[in-house]
Parts: sequence; C-alpha cells; structure tokens
Amino acid sequence: MSMELTAKTAAGRELVATAERLAQDFAVRAAAHDRDGSYPFESIDALRHAGYFAAPVPDELGGLGVSSVHDVIVASGRLARGDASVAIGVNMHLVVVLSLARRWRMARAAGSARRERAFAGSLRRIASDGVVMAAAMSERGQDLTRPVTEAVRTDGGWRIDGHKIFCTMAPAATILLTSVRFAHDDGVERYAYVEIPADAPGVRINDDWDALGMRASGSHSVTFDGVELPAAALRGGFPTGRPVPYLERNLPSGLFHASASLGIAEAAFARAARPDRINGDARAPMLVAESVIDLTASRATISRAAALIDEHHAANPTADGTDEEITALFAEGQAAKTFVNEAATRIVDRALALSGGAGYLNGSPLARAYRDVRAGAFMHPLGANRAYDFLADIALGRPHELH
Repeated sequence: MSMELTAKTAAGRELVATAERLAQDFAVRAAAHDRDGSYPFESIDALRHAGYFAAPVPDELGGLGVSSVHDVIVASGRLARGDASVAIGVNMHLVVVLSLARRWRMARAAGSARRERAFAGSLRRIASDGVVMAAAMSERGQDLTRPVTEAVRTDGGWRIDGHKIFCTMAPAATILLTSVRFAHDDGVERYAYVEIPADAPGVRINDDWDALGMRASGSHSVTFDGVELPAAALRGGFPTGRPVPYLERNLPSGLFHASASLGIAEAAFARAARPDRINGDARAPMLVAESVIDLTASRATISRAAALIDEHHAANPTADGTDEEITALFAEGQAAKTFVNEAATRIVDRALALSGGAGYLNGSPLARAYRDVRAGAFMHPLGANRAYDFLADIALGRPHELH
C-alpha cells in the first residue's frame, strides 16, 4: 500500500489527480529537453489547458478553488515526478497566486470592499487571461530584503532598471513579477513587487541558462533597461531591511522548492527499488531501507510545515499574525526545506547506486535526477548556507537581519 502524501480537500484531490496525469505527459519529453537544454512549451500549454496556473484562484473568480497550501504543495510534488524543471517554475507562479488569494480572503473577512475588488480583479485576470508569472527576484550578491533593481519616479509613472538572475520559466512568462526598491513619498526606501509585461519595451530575457541540472527550466537572466510603467503599477511595499514582511510574503516558498526535491526522490526511488535489482546483494536492501526512512521523514516534515501555514491562515482571517508567529512559521518551513533537500539527495544517490551502470548513462532518468535534485540547496528562500545561519539564530534567540 502506498503511503505517499494525499490532499486534504476535495479541490486539492482533483488538483493532485491532474498533476499526476500531467506528470506522465511531461515525462515523455523530459529527457529530450534536458539533453538539448530546450524549453518545454508543450508542457506549459498543457498546464494552461488544465487551468493549473489558476489552481489557487477561488472558483467564484474562475479558478480551481484550491485554497490549501498543503494540497497545492502535494500536487507540486507529483508534477515534479514527471519533469522537475517545469515544476519549479510553476511553483514560483503558484506562490504568488496563493498570496493574492490569501489577501483577497483577508480583505473580504475584514469588510474592505476596495481591497477585495482589487485582489479579485488580479485573480480573475490570472484565471481568464492565461497569465504565467515568472519570479524575477534573484540578484548576484543578493541582500534578500534590499533589491538592487530600482524603480525611479518619472512624470508618467516609474522607470525600472536592473538585472535579475535565475528567472525560472522566463521563456513562457507573460508577466515578470519583479522585486524592486524605491523611494516612498515619506523618503523611506521601500521594497515592493511590480508586474512587468514580459514583452514590454526595455525588457530583455537573456538566453543564458546553461546549468548542471534543471536544464529545461528556462532560468535565464533578465535585464530591465529603462522599462516604463504607469504610476499605479507600484504602491505599498515595506521598508527595506525589514525581515518579517519578507518572511510573511514567502512563507510557503521553501516548501514548494522542497516539493520538487521530494518529487524527484520519489520518482527515482520507484524506478530503482525493485526486487529484480536486489539479486542477493547484501548492500542493496540496506540502501532501500535507508531511502524508505528518508522518504517517510521527508513526507511527514513537509506535510506538517504546510499544514501549520494553513492553520495559521485559518486562525488569522483578517491579518498576517504577529512577528513572532511569522518568524516561527518561516523557520519551520526552512527547516523542512533543508531537511527534504538533503534527504532527497541521499535517496537519489542510493537509487543511482542500485541501478548500477545503467543509471550513470546520459539520458537515464536517474542521471537527470542526480543532477536536478541538487538544485534545491541553492534555491532562495533560503539557500542552504543562509538557512542554517537563520535557523541557528532563531533557535538561540539572536536577532537575524536576513541579508
């Protein structure tokens, strides 16, 4: 009997079933796209057709109505079994949509009609217009709470200049969700997100993604050279250097990265842990047992962290929650991400050992898994080095600036 993770809601179960079906389709093309480093536009078309990009949009606004973070993460793990390069880009899109849906529900619960209408408009567009958002967040030598990319006021609105790296799913994106810093009316420098059309004048998606793994993810760098946006494109934000608002906006991000690692590991284990591969080898059963333990712990860890976020949202229908709650939740997610990333790597390594020489050949799904699973350690938020630093500081009660 399979003990894999399952969704907790009816809408979530439908999404997981859709992800499983799509993963089977993605797997047919994954090896070719990995070999060529080409982008799997066919997979994006299939996701659009299934309404997957609008999964967290409430059904009354045209989406699939999957409000549970836990359930979307479970589905994302299934998707990664077919092609993790596709899944990581979809995950970054879904983090944004989940946040918008959460803001819409908060505004409705608080009776803020203006904010409710604004968020509803954004969610309807995602569902009806086929919006695909790529996250243009990462920068070289990055201070996570103080982007180098800058928005400067002009007579007609804003001018955006900067350079982002690791903009996953960029070839298919209609919108580049971009982190910027800007000077507020009160003179305080603030951090904000702007939606930049991928085809806007001054946007250049550089064809420069050539990596060890996730080769079909389209994680190109993006250059913004004098991109003009209207005044309404940028508002709000939070003061740069403030960690808690950044943590709140990225609560589930680490778990989505972990879901990709888990999906890779599950697929590799299923491929390698077969009775015909044991053949009386004394070491092989030990490799299988160790991977079973890592899979069990990984599933429990990611499921608990995701459920804690859902519980927090339910307990705070009109507000973000306290700084202490946000920090503790983010820490739980980062601990889960770090553990799953490392456990998944061990599982894939064992699967390769079980396969013998066959798995070592280029074109083997296990060879691809061996390369792809290592990407999770570098994905923000938080990369492994910063995660250990952050978690130690939180556990020891020390201040953490999250630079």
